[in-house]
Amino acid sequence: MLRWVACAALALVVLGLLAAGGASWRFARYAPPDPAVAPDPRALAYFIDDYAPARQAFLAAGDALAPRFARVERFAIPVDGAPDLAVDGLYVPAQQTPRRLLVLSSGVHGVEGPAGGAVMRLFMDEFMTDALMADTGVLLLHALNPWGFAHQRRVTARNVDLNRNASMHPALYQTQNAGYPLVDPLINPREQADPDAWGHRLFLLRSVAMIARHGMPVLRQAVLQGQYAEPRGIYYGGHAPEPQLTALAPRLTAVLEQYPLSMGIDLHTGYGARGRLHVFLNPPENPRVREGLEAVFSGRAIDWGSGQDFYTVTGDVAGWIGALRTSGAHLPAVFEYGTMDSQTTLGAVKSLHVGVLENQGAQYGYASPEAEARIRRDYREMFNPSSPAWRTQVIQDSRAMLGHVLARLPHVSVKP
Repeated sequence: MLRWVACAALALVVLGLLAAGGASWRFARYAPPDPAVAPDPRALAYFIDDYAPARQAFLAAGDALAPRFARVERFAIPVDGAPDLAVDGLYVPAQQTPRRLLVLSSGVHGVEGPAGGAVMRLFMDEFMTDALMADTGVLLLHALNPWGFAHQRRVTARNVDLNRNASMHPALYQTQNAGYPLVDPLINPREQADPDAWGHRLFLLRSVAMIARHGMPVLRQAVLQGQYAEPRGIYYGGHAPEPQLTALAPRLTAVLEQYPLSMGIDLHTGYGARGRLHVFLNPPENPRVREGLEAVFSGRAIDWGSGQDFYTVTGDVAGWIGALRTSGAHLPAVFEYGTMDSQTTLGAVKSLHVGVLENQGAQYGYASPEAEARIRRDYREMFNPSSPAWRTQVIQDSRAMLGHVLARLPHVSVKP
């Protein structure tokens, strides 16, 4: 009852602003403040916005590591038959005793690739020391969705959200998202994308009305969980594993099985408070895995997906990597670098609106070249902010969090 009253009050405020012409103006120009950090040119140099040069930088960093360590393995999995689009892997085994494996993956959502690639190269530069590599193997997976990276989209060429698509079991693709039909009229408009159309001008009001009726947690879960019924809709998980996952699975299994314990860190941007690194995880079913994650991140906040301001997903890559193991234990983690304050109501609605417009344009075209330019710009900024302060914060927070993880991981024991 209190939640409904609060949302109803917010709706009244929005109505008042609309009457004054203020709400649509503020909503259209919504932008949360940047972190209060001075831009660092060294940090900014890690960010490469386009796929081809980002790939070359990753390969060059691998070339620099190869002479330093024994038995380095590299591979490339072409995507969609295009040799210039590939998932690139670099595996550096533990040089002495294989006690644990760390897997870093980036670009699952292609447009998020610049930040993921930046953090990965930071890791290669600063953390792959002789001391770490004595008993820890490292497997780096660059641009799991290279098509999305190259085309500045979250999804693959088949409109599949790779982070709703990863599973060892066909049952995933039969999953029914019961809440999705509820929000379908709002999030999947089926005409050319025009930010100035009345349906989009009133997007905030329509969203608040739904929130007032159903509650933000219900709607957030319905939208973001993943769906398998609307191939042209947002957060579509596909009808089978995407080809790069099928090709990657045996390679991952062969490496994972060499270590009694593995940990994966999947690098994402978009959700959460702007300029903050969220450790954002699906709650694991195995209590020992949860205990292991809590030990690794001891002293740091974990945003479990079941919490009030977050959500769980189906078919996530972090969980899929662990499921490839036939023995041993795996700790799945996600680093989410927030951009839009999407844990707030206004930030969540604005983020959703940007994503809706982008998918609408990709599926049904744009009302004008100006509309396309505006929509695509807003979409890129949501996942790959050009802000020097934001980018500097990403590198600073990543350096601190990776150091924390690597200091604690050797002391964690997880029984399968």
